[in-house]
Amino acid sequence: MSNHKSISPSTQKLEEIQRRVPIVGDKAITDIINGIQVNKDIILYRKNRGWLGNLISQLDGSDNNRQILLDGNLIAGQEALYQWVLEITESLKISQTALQITQTSLLEARNVIRNQQTRWNKQDNVINQLSERFTIIHQQVDKLTERVDKVETEVRVEKDYKRIVSNWTGGKTYTKLPFALQIILLAREVFSSYVLMDELERKNKNEQNFYRELLVNDILTHNSNRQQLPETTFFGLSDLLDQSWAAMTNDDRELTAGLLEIRSIPQHRLVNIPHLFVIGTTLELATLPEQARPNKPAQCAIALCHNQIDTISRTTDAREFITAVVEETANDCLAMLP
Repeated sequence: MSNHKSISPSTQKLEEIQRRVPIVGDKAITDIINGIQVNKDIILYRKNRGWLGNLISQLDGSDNNRQILLDGNLIAGQEALYQWVLEITESLKISQTALQITQTSLLEARNVIRNQQTRWNKQDNVINQLSERFTIIHQQVDKLTERVDKVETEVRVEKDYKRIVSNWTGGKTYTKLPFALQIILLAREVFSSYVLMDELERKNKNEQNFYRELLVNDILTHNSNRQQLPETTFFGLSDLLDQSWAAMTNDDRELTAGLLEIRSIPQHRLVNIPHLFVIGTTLELATLPEQARPNKPAQCAIALCHNQIDTISRTTDAREFITAVVEETANDCLAMLP
């Protein structure tokens, strides 16, 4: 009988034994087949005890796929089982009885394997469908989370804005300070709060800045009630600022000068805030000792702005001044973000 093209050392060992004990081939093949356990469509290989069982157990060292088969791995062991049986039946002298037993058992195992593979394929399809559904659900959850976060942000922004503005209009904040400086500090507080998150989101989406316009209108309404700034006529910017610092106590003057100082602001930010530059410079000059202080600090601040920053109008009205302060403050707060 011709040998298989490639015979493993373990099969060669069986051949040597068979030359001396001919029935060893039948015993080996039937033990292998009987070791295949078909139970609820799960195929395992059960190694028999005894001398021949131990010999077969030793075969797993000659080939990794056989070890997989002996360990009961169905899919990887299927090919190993086929090759193993083919190798033994071609290399050893096997009786017709053993071949018939082998054929019957292998057909049964093949059918079981096919049925199991079909079930696994169906399970794979179900798993893939579930995975796709979970992906869709995950995307929907992400969208819902994004919406919830957006709503929470909007609520927080509105809450911060209303609290800050109501405290100011109710006379709880920035008391005893000139109106022009109150609105500057108010704008800084608003755009340093959670409102800045709304500003950032709108900037990324190139949307209109809602709270800037709202703050300008709220300040104008409060100004109409208090009649602090002329509403229908123009006035000199330097006159407004010089009157403001002159009406303050020394402590309040130094406090606001420290809050609105411009020396620590980088040049690339200063060029975008000419009004804030003028206000901060005016307060800085106003806090100098009387003998060193200019007669009109605001006029000097405007001149410095023209030389170092940009041209700025020397006259303004209530809406123009308030709008400039709010816009510059909001832009500068955004510029400070990393």
